[in-house]
Amino acid sequence: MAERVTGPYRGYYISASARLVHTPDDNGAQGQPIYVASVSLARGGPDDAHRFEALVDLGPEQRFATEGAALAHVEQAAREYIDRLLQST
Repeated sequence: MAERVTGPYRGYYISASARLVHTPDDNGAQGQPIYVASVSLARGGPDDAHRFEALVDLGPEQRFATEGAALAHVEQAAREYIDRLLQST
């Protein structure tokens, strides 16, 4: 699993992680390896206990060939979410 923290971006720290998983094939056996990623945001710093979580539409289904591609995608989605969040206030 790869993990990295970037920021602050407009006052938020972005913590992104990616891990390798295998998709099941039609017979339920281990299929193609892909990377999946997740992201969380924190205002006070990467170790801030006051985090918040939200479901964010990342667009069409994404499959990533590398950890770097997965991390970059969720970090960009987090920046776009922060931009929308701050525009509504």
